[in-house]
Parts: sequence; C-alpha cells; structure tokens
Amino acid sequence: TAAAIAHYAVDPVVGDFEHKAYADKLVRAELKKTFIKCAYCESYCLNTADSDIEHFRPKGRVNEKEPKTPGYYWLANDWDNLLLSCQHCNQKRNHELEGDDRTKGAGKLDQFPLSDNDKRVSKHDESLEEEEKVRLLINPCAPTDFPEMHFSYEETKGVMRGLTEMGRTSIEVYALRRMELVKVRDQRRQDLFRQIGTVKRSLENYQRLKDDGLKESLDIDIDNLLVFTGDTQPFAGMCRFFVRKFLVENGLMP
Repeated sequence: TAAAIAHYAVDPVVGDFEHKAYADKLVRAELKKTFIKCAYCESYCLNTADSDIEHFRPKGRVNEKEPKTPGYYWLANDWDNLLLSCQHCNQKRNHELEGDDRTKGAGKLDQFPLSDNDKRVSKHDESLEEEEKVRLLINPCAPTDFPEMHFSYEETKGVMRGLTEMGRTSIEVYALRRMELVKVRDQRRQDLFRQIGTVKRSLENYQRLKDDGLKESLDIDIDNLLVFTGDTQPFAGMCRFFVRKFLVENGLMP
C-alpha cells in the first residue's frame, strides 16, 4: 500500500502501479474461509469454477471516473475491500439476460457508479464518508447495507427486481439477470417452495386438530424451512424474501 501511495504521489504519474500482495495464495485461502459462495450472486460456484479476488472499489481504474486511472489504489490490499466472487459477476462477459432478447456485455469489472460523481474520492488521504452516502452498489459485507430493502423476487421464476436505484444498479452491474444464473436460482426457489408447502400443510393440520404432536411436527418443518435462510446457504437473500412473506401472511411472524 505504501509503495502504491508513493507511486501516485509523483507528478506527473508514470504508468500504472502493479498490485501483487492481494493475489498471494495465502490471501485467497483466508478469503475462502469467509466466502463459500459468490459474494454477489450467492451461487455455490467457488469450489467448482474459477473465482476472482474482487475489489469492491476498483484498484486500477474506475469506468465512471475521469480520468479513469488511477482507481482506489490505496485499498488494493485492504481486507474490507476484498471479496471473492465468480468470474461471471466480476468480469465483463457476454450474457443472455432475462427480459432482454439480445446478448449483452455485463459484469462488474471496473465499474463503481455513484449518484453524485463530485463526491468521488481520488486520493488516499481523503475520507470516504461522503462518497459512501452516494454509492450505488450494494456491498455484501457492509453492516449498513440491507439487501431486503433493495430487492424483490418474482414468485414464478425467482427473477430479481430492484426496488431502489441501488438495487437496480447492483442487478445490472453484477449481471444478476444472466439467464444461467436465473435458472440455477429458480431451482433453489422450487426447493424452497416445496418446503413452504410442507410447512403450510403442517400448519393447517395443527390448526384443525390442535394436537401437541402436530405442533412438534410443525416446529420441525419450520426449522427445516429456516435452514434455507442461513448465511452460508445459496441464494439466501431470495429465500429470506419468500420465507418472511410466507411467515407474515400465515401469522407465524409479526
């Protein structure tokens, strides 16, 4: 980090700085302990396909910035800026996108859009406080970001819809409408809905007969349903959306 800061302190800056430390295999090994699924799309793909050590704020260049380089060079090795993602979310690739009849390039790469570009931070000694207020990408690791405020899901295919500008922008930038991802997410939705059906039948039986044994069975079925919402589960965000909706509608959650 100190070397990158020194490189960009020279006027005029000659060339881009080559960041290497974050790519160390020990860094990847530590990230794998935290990210067992893609930080952006929540699919289980990191152990079966190539993954990227992703910089939430791009280290080298920023598409929406002028000039585009340098990026957030001082954050290249910052743990709070490092994620593990699948290459489809992180790299720009051609995808068939749900709701679009054309193949389109999509993926985060060097994108980091803000609602007010005048608040963009360009130097290591500037505070990110004001920029944080205008960023348009959801940070999967930020305790102040609540995805449920920004996303909804269609019941028929589990397709993501943005409820806010941040939600819509995140869906586009992370390529969360790509058809292959939509198909895998929908498979998880179908598994979830089968368990919701099981809970609904158990609930109806208990409400009709008020039997203690049926109450125990209902509790077990609800526990099995809540497994889908666990942090380590694939597409937990979608599952939480549907589980919360079901529990509220059936008086099982205030």
